[in-house]
Amino acid sequence: MRIEIMIDKEQKISQAVLALLEAELYKNLLPVFPKTSIRIRKGSANGVELSGLKLDEDKKNVMGILQSVWEDDSWQH
Repeated sequence: MRIEIMIDKEQKISQAVLALLEAELYKNLLPVFPKTSIRIRKGSANGVELSGLKLDEDKKNVMGILQSVWEDDSWQH
């Protein structure tokens, strides 16, 4: 599975925070989806693209994990 996350460059999120986010996502996703590749980059808008998943249930599960990691900001400290 491949996940591409684009974060609006206007949000002024540092590369250090993006690296922490990537590490936390790997920590949460690899036990469930061992063949996961994550790319986080800055762009002109916010967005998430998932590829390599066939089941809608898997897509919902991944999006739920992404949302819970983003909302639980304990990984930033």
